[in-house]
Amino acid sequence: MILLQLPQLKFQLQPGSTLLLRISFHNWMKEAILLRPTLDDWVVDDDLVVSGSQSLDPPYIYLFSGSDASQMMTSSLPGDVLPGQRLKTWLRFPGIQEEAIPIDIEIMPVVQPHPQVVEFPLTVTFPVSGKTNSGFSHTLDTTMAGILGLISGVIDLDKIPTRWLVAELLIVIAQKGEEYAQTLPGSRLLEQLKHTVFYQNGIVALTSAQLPGWISESLTIANTILGGSSQTPGTQRLLYIWEQWLLSLVETDVEAEEVGKQIFVPPFLAEAMVAKLGMDADRWWGNILLGLSVLSPRVGQILATIAELVTPIAIADAKAAEAGYVLATALPGLNFLPVRWLVVELLVILAQVGNEYAGSAAGKQLSDRLSRTRFFKNGVVALASAKVLRWLQISQSSATAFANSIGATTGMGGMFTFWELWLWSLLPYNSNIQSSVPNNSAREALSAELGINGDLWFEAIILGLAVMSPRIAAILEAIATLAPEPITRPPKPQTAVEDIIGESKSIQL
Repeated sequence: MILLQLPQLKFQLQPGSTLLLRISFHNWMKEAILLRPTLDDWVVDDDLVVSGSQSLDPPYIYLFSGSDASQMMTSSLPGDVLPGQRLKTWLRFPGIQEEAIPIDIEIMPVVQPHPQVVEFPLTVTFPVSGKTNSGFSHTLDTTMAGILGLISGVIDLDKIPTRWLVAELLIVIAQKGEEYAQTLPGSRLLEQLKHTVFYQNGIVALTSAQLPGWISESLTIANTILGGSSQTPGTQRLLYIWEQWLLSLVETDVEAEEVGKQIFVPPFLAEAMVAKLGMDADRWWGNILLGLSVLSPRVGQILATIAELVTPIAIADAKAAEAGYVLATALPGLNFLPVRWLVVELLVILAQVGNEYAGSAAGKQLSDRLSRTRFFKNGVVALASAKVLRWLQISQSSATAFANSIGATTGMGGMFTFWELWLWSLLPYNSNIQSSVPNNSAREALSAELGINGDLWFEAIILGLAVMSPRIAAILEAIATLAPEPITRPPKPQTAVEDIIGESKSIQL
């Protein structure tokens, strides 16, 4: 966690004034950071909360180590506050630090016919001079170890390069595909795909971009920095760390600060899978396709349709060289892109899958039982304490701002959308498959629907994990058996009511 010696800003302004904060940033940290400051809602006299709004110019800043930049934040004060009242808010830097800069405004009587416009210069340096930078070293530092606490883990997502997680995800997908290839449907699908131009284009693209070597090299780099060892193989993988954190919620009590027994999580032996597949682009490509068909029924249906387009002699065409060039030029960029963006997309996609599953009978039943467990309560509390939901909102708005800045079509941003479009670009003919690629509009709508409701987000994410991973589904089912029976209130005793209307009785007292 980065601690700054933060100032407190105090102003005297009249109602409806506009505050312009001209912020100068200096980055003395070892890693690049993405800056998108935000203001909390206004608090009037420590009681009434008034919604606030602000605009940023530019909408975000990606600040490299040793660089400087400036940003203008514009915020309008409420116009219905009274002289003598005090407005308070806090300027925050989500994903970088936990502390905020307090802003205290005393409302003065209206002395000008037009609202004031006040510009104030502010300098913020990351980290403050003299503080130890917690950047990655060749051993696991305290910040990375604290990822199990989620708060520092969220902050670390701006330090970790996307490359590490992409490599792990590709290995997981290939592992799923390798397992599916051992079944009759999987082996049949793979054999059909191998006789398509689409498949041959993929082999050429992966070979020219040297993807197998890139995956192996990514694991080596991550091992060096995260401090992996032969004694505990696989325990420094990102997916392993996050799964271990999730399952640590079962036997603890976050609110009571109780720590229970640690649940065993099988290590993620990525190196074993890489060694098994080696540098064979053909095997990597086939397993990745089969893995995608298992993890995504929609992609599986498309691949099944492509598999029917078998040709006697399938030879790669011009699409292969073009796709290989795109892949080769895109991979180096993952070294500098913080993993935050990919994690945000993954969480929202999981929530989307889980939200759909929650509408089924099985999903409702599992959700109902899990909601009565300590595991569920701990998860909601952890999300709230780490301000993950605010972090999600800020990250999504930053991603949208970035997409707009490069002229992307509305709703079409996101790495998953980009790479699926790349996948179908391997088809050697004009097809309508590209039009079936989901854009981000539905995901943005889901985020707006769930809002900052921790219960809904945690429910959707864990149900999404249950759909995507049979092993996690089995674990969640075991956790659900720990749920206490729902509280049922005894029925109220029925009081006999005499029919005094239909009988010839007097109602006089």
